[in-house]
Amino acid sequence: MERVKILGICCNWSPFACYNAAGMTGKKMPSNFRLIRVMCIGRINQALILKAFEFGADGVILLECKDEDCRYGPGPEVGHENVKRVRRILHLLGIKQERLVECTFGAHDKEELVRALWKFAGDIKAMGPVTITNGQRSEGLRR
Repeated sequence: MERVKILGICCNWSPFACYNAAGMTGKKMPSNFRLIRVMCIGRINQALILKAFEFGADGVILLECKDEDCRYGPGPEVGHENVKRVRRILHLLGIKQERLVECTFGAHDKEELVRALWKFAGDIKAMGPVTITNGQRSEGLRR
């Protein structure tokens, strides 16, 4: 089976503190996981999430602060709305909506973050890579 690619888009604050702390304490991360750090999940647009799939990600996990911990006020609300919209677009493109997930973390939730990454990596591995049909990425069996 072909190896899947997973991208994490991570808020700079609580989730990145968790990710950094997990790395500093030697927690093992999935080898097929890459991370992009942004100031706030609510400050990214839908195009960035869709670009991840366009450029080969088989799954995207958004690592967000808890709603009450956001330093940018409406950030989480905007992020949640963007995810809803992107999931609708993924559905139209024939890509399973489960390939895009949101997870929220407090500043000291490093164990939960690592567990979430491994669970998501396993879920995406079980789904397999997004295939390319007629020049477009979509779900389905490889020929």
